[in-house]
Amino acid sequence: MIKAIILCICLMGTVLFADGQKEHKHLSYDVSLPLLNSIHNDAIVLGSGKKVLYVFIDPLCPHSRKFITMITKNPTMLSKYQYRLFLYTIPRLKSTDVVSAVYMSSKPIETLLQIMIEEKVSYDKGNKMTKAKVNRIATVAQEIDVYKRPYIFIVK
Repeated sequence: MIKAIILCICLMGTVLFADGQKEHKHLSYDVSLPLLNSIHNDAIVLGSGKKVLYVFIDPLCPHSRKFITMITKNPTMLSKYQYRLFLYTIPRLKSTDVVSAVYMSSKPIETLLQIMIEEKVSYDKGNKMTKAKVNRIATVAQEIDVYKRPYIFIVK
């Protein structure tokens, strides 16, 4: 009987204090594209195709890793698309120093691929320039409501 009461109280607490599903705002294409263009030069470019895709990833995110592994192993995707990668951390993964290491690298794309595909993780505290880049990307990501990784935006 006591167990049933405790269970009932726990379930009521969960129902009463649970946060509702967050409604994600979806900005229109015409609003999102100029925001993405404002950080265009902060992107790490992968692929040489004519079709541009903006992609927000976290280097430690398993879904981002699968995505990057998939496109790097497919020459057709690399020749057809140009992936403009933005490193946007997922707080629970604590990847801030990993992102800084990529941006501090003399060859960011190589460092990123080593981290994401080969799992050779690097860490760096970064400097003012890398922190400014991370902040610019985070500001745009929050404005367009990047809520998952990878988050893909296809340019028409």
